[in-house]
Amino acid sequence: MPTEFRRIVAATVLVAGVGAAASCGFGESEATPPFTEIATARVSAENGIDQMQPSAALDEVIKALEAQGSFHVTGSTMRGMVLDISYVVDEGAVGTVGDLETDSSPIEMVAVDDRIYVTGDEEFLAETVGEDAAKTIAGKWLLLAPDSSRRFEVLSDGRAFADAVMGREGEIDVTGVREVDGEPAVGLLFRDSGATLWVAASGQPVPLRLEEKGASGGNGVLKFSDIGADIELDTPDEDDVVDVEGLSSE
Repeated sequence: MPTEFRRIVAATVLVAGVGAAASCGFGESEATPPFTEIATARVSAENGIDQMQPSAALDEVIKALEAQGSFHVTGSTMRGMVLDISYVVDEGAVGTVGDLETDSSPIEMVAVDDRIYVTGDEEFLAETVGEDAAKTIAGKWLLLAPDSSRRFEVLSDGRAFADAVMGREGEIDVTGVREVDGEPAVGLLFRDSGATLWVAASGQPVPLRLEEKGASGGNGVLKFSDIGADIELDTPDEDDVVDVEGLSSE
């Protein structure tokens, strides 16, 4: 069973007007996030993020992340989408998208200059352009059409990703300080979705990890790292690129 991303990439080549992968495939379940099951000590954060109004604190977190210019996200969603993507804010992204249960070979993606290039194994190419064309373009990168590229902004644009996974509406509760991934952190608990965003309690209040409701064993957990790191966005060589618009018009 291909991932939602695989299905939509294929569909956008063959059928116009297919909807985007909504918010990276985030879903809900009935369980409680693992960290929020544990009472947190009411120790103040060094950076004061827990002293702000919750909505203002969330705005500050998103602002701090985007100001760093780049970040890396790795993990999986409750719907089984696996992400390993580095974002350069306002420039693009590079990484892979896969399926937690079935994909042995994830889709590689490079987004730069408002265009998205994708490549994958023979099965992915066959799903996307058909078996005959897949044999001809094996090993090539597919350049998605501009209109379909916009459907994947949440995977290719750092601001869109931050808005999708952190720009949640509704009531927000703030936890005390506890250690998360070896760092002091404050949790922002979204009542409507049950998700918890853990942010640094010292220094810049950048996100450390996001846990969906029901996260367990790493499933439903996205980790943020390499914030502010140098990330290269290399466009595939022109000779290795096949324009999807050309394929779909033949």
